[in-house]
Amino acid sequence: MSFAVSIKRRVRAGIPPLIFLALAGYFAWNATRGDRGLVAQQQDRLDLQAAQVQLAHANQDVAQWQNRIQGIGGRTLDLDALDGQARSMLNLVDPADRVVMMGNGTPANGLPAADPGSVTAPVPMQPTTAGQ
Repeated sequence: MSFAVSIKRRVRAGIPPLIFLALAGYFAWNATRGDRGLVAQQQDRLDLQAAQVQLAHANQDVAQWQNRIQGIGGRTLDLDALDGQARSMLNLVDPADRVVMMGNGTPANGLPAADPGSVTAPVPMQPTTAGQ
């Protein structure tokens, strides 16, 4: 009986340290890997840096748009410049405009350039078969 009693005493004496070690292990794990642990804090720092970069890009975009909006304000709006910009973006020409071709003297079709002082009719473009 004394052997069994000594085993029971040792087991009873070992239970509180085991519980303490289990609690210490639980808190240590949460301190490093938990929701608010060291790893989570490092990830939060990386997320914050990425968000700050996105914020900087967004602020640059806002500044660009504000400059564009200020450029088309009622007092500073140049209608001729606006018309010219719209025509160049849409690749259109006003029928009343005169087009002066400038370059090396050879147009894209390979024919010699006409005299700059003369006005010639535009040459119709040939259909392309590149997409077929």
